[in-house]
Amino acid sequence: MTDGQQQAQPGGPEAQGQPQGVPPQGYGYPPPQQGQPPQGPPQPGYGYPPPAAGPGQVPPPYNQGGYGPPQYPGQVPPPNQPYPGQQPYPGQLVQGRYGAGTFQNGDEPDWTAMADQHETAARKKKRLMLGGIALVCAVALAGIVVVSMNVLGKDDKKNDPIAGPSSSASASGDNSSGSPSPSSSSSGGTKPKSPEDALSRGSSDKAPVSLDTLFPKASLSVDGQTLAKKATEHDDQCGAGTVNGLGTVLENENCRDIYLATYVSDKAAVTVGIVVFDSKSQADRAQAKVVGNIKPLRSDQTPRFCPDLSQCAFSNKAFGRYMVFTTAGNADGSAVTDGTPATKQAAAGVSKQALDDLKARGQAAMTNAG
Repeated sequence: MTDGQQQAQPGGPEAQGQPQGVPPQGYGYPPPQQGQPPQGPPQPGYGYPPPAAGPGQVPPPYNQGGYGPPQYPGQVPPPNQPYPGQQPYPGQLVQGRYGAGTFQNGDEPDWTAMADQHETAARKKKRLMLGGIALVCAVALAGIVVVSMNVLGKDDKKNDPIAGPSSSASASGDNSSGSPSPSSSSSGGTKPKSPEDALSRGSSDKAPVSLDTLFPKASLSVDGQTLAKKATEHDDQCGAGTVNGLGTVLENENCRDIYLATYVSDKAAVTVGIVVFDSKSQADRAQAKVVGNIKPLRSDQTPRFCPDLSQCAFSNKAFGRYMVFTTAGNADGSAVTDGTPATKQAAAGVSKQALDDLKARGQAAMTNAG
């Protein structure tokens, strides 16, 4: 039943003991002062967002009286930017005036120094590469030199032999002890006993060796034949003047030189070859192992003799440190047989003449040795 007054509804402000127009009290709101009406808009408290500003009103300062870093109203500070009032840490990249990042506190890298350092490292790398290439080239060159020395070692034997010790000390008779002088017992210091002995070593065979000294005559007379010298050749590679394996035998005994000459008559053509060694022992060993022949030396002034070496006549003979070879064929290129004695006679005569010339050379060496 009503008495004309509206009954208060439970749960309203009056029912809760709070007058109308008074903001509610609770967590985040300060309590109102007793006996004073609320003034102004409610103030924000801890954990409660500030009220929104109305039209024409300035929003309150952000996060007054709260905890934690200040916050921008409605946004997050740009990256790498300090908070208001905070100093940037050393080396921090800060947004510049025109948008470009700048380094603070002078920590910007020294670009010139970095470029110089890069250039220096590049130069050092280049020097190391060039040094490595030079080292490889030096090693390769050294290998070539060693191989060349081994291949050309044969030239060492071309040097003139050293003469044996002098026997003048023993000849003077000044040896007070009466014991034999070492030089008097040396074979190099003794007087040659024969022309062949004089040609047994280079120390006593000192005359020049050449085509002219070994083949001094321009023509030879043999059993009614006149043979004229038509071709000559010299080579310090003994194998160059040989065929059928003779060169290997000669070079194994360190042959020094080979000299060739061809004498021609109307019936025969004979090539004579003289091979030079350092000693008689080498010549004797080579003769004991002889295989093959010297080549027939031809020219535009000689017939084409010995086209087939099996149809030619051959001979060889050692004398001192020399060997004398002959290769003979018929002037018309036919085979040498018992029916063509002129060719065999010519070959024997040319060989004998070469040996006689060597004997004369040895006799002169004996005379010079005194």
